[in-house]
Amino acid sequence: MRPLILTPLYPPAVGGAAIYFDGIVNRLTQYDEIEILFVLTEQMSGQPCTLSRDKVRLLRWLPNRISNGRKPLSIHLAAYILTQLRLASLLPRLRHRYQIHLIHFHTRYRGRLFYNTLRRARVPIIADLRDKMTDPAALVGVADRLLCCGEGVQQFAIARGFPAERTVLIPAALDLPVPQPQGEILSVRHRYNLEVPYLLFVGDITTNKGVYDLLNAYERWQTSHPDFHLVLIGINREGKRFLDRLQQTKRVIYLGHVPYSDALALIQGAEVVILPSRSEGLPTVILEAIALGRKVICPPNIPEFIRHCPAFVLSEVTPEAIASKLSQVLDSNALPHYPLEVHKLERVVLQLLHIYRQVLEGHRARDR
Repeated sequence: MRPLILTPLYPPAVGGAAIYFDGIVNRLTQYDEIEILFVLTEQMSGQPCTLSRDKVRLLRWLPNRISNGRKPLSIHLAAYILTQLRLASLLPRLRHRYQIHLIHFHTRYRGRLFYNTLRRARVPIIADLRDKMTDPAALVGVADRLLCCGEGVQQFAIARGFPAERTVLIPAALDLPVPQPQGEILSVRHRYNLEVPYLLFVGDITTNKGVYDLLNAYERWQTSHPDFHLVLIGINREGKRFLDRLQQTKRVIYLGHVPYSDALALIQGAEVVILPSRSEGLPTVILEAIALGRKVICPPNIPEFIRHCPAFVLSEVTPEAIASKLSQVLDSNALPHYPLEVHKLERVVLQLLHIYRQVLEGHRARDR
């Protein structure tokens, strides 16, 4: 089998999607039925355009559009158009040159020209919906299967018109982190000058992630909790607007991008990990924080969190709700409990392999 995985986010790019695709690529290639696995992704400064490693062929042939921080609108639009044209040119050639058997793509890539290119590929198409930012209705005539990383995403896709029988619930996959010795955590905290108790946000700095609501909540909450700082980790996609807003709030520390191992250490050292997002499917950072034994504040409207750890879920993304939940979580001795085993990488990859086989068999049957 020769799959092509198409994703804008792949290490050293950061974020839950990058972790997910890196994990499944490395694990899929351990199976004999995967002959070669191709990854088509964005160019990144300092990274080779083409890299071969064991059974992986990494092709950084697409314009950098998502992996880096905010760009001027004109540059963003130019990169979007160039990406559409590049995909329209590349995918047919890759399909024939490398005898690609199926295409598995992250739905952050979208657009009419791209979808038309996928329709003409004449191979099974698997769309991977990891949040609620893409219109599932546009994928009805494109994807043989729609992978949904959480129950809320699956419900969203069906409600927007994607056929239920072609959706598949694939839990967010990750290698669950193991808690590190306190000495190592203290060493990382010292490196970032975090000698005080802190609340932690990890994710892209965007409106959809609830960053401004969090800053507003913290601003009013800190008046009665002056010992706590707020630390934010992630790529600034808001530009000057976000930096200007930071200047208005005391005790907020913005670290930008930090290495993944450091981020895990800072998660383990946090009093509470907060993600007040409006568009999440099933956020990796919350799962990692729970695995590391931390208190969390989860986004609203995610059925898995509502079912397993309701006391840690926001009712809505507003400064009032965030501030109230902060006080409630910090005043309690309880820790969140969640069945993390369903997210184990090996389990998820076996599900993916089953789906790959299923859609390939379906296409072969139709071709006979």
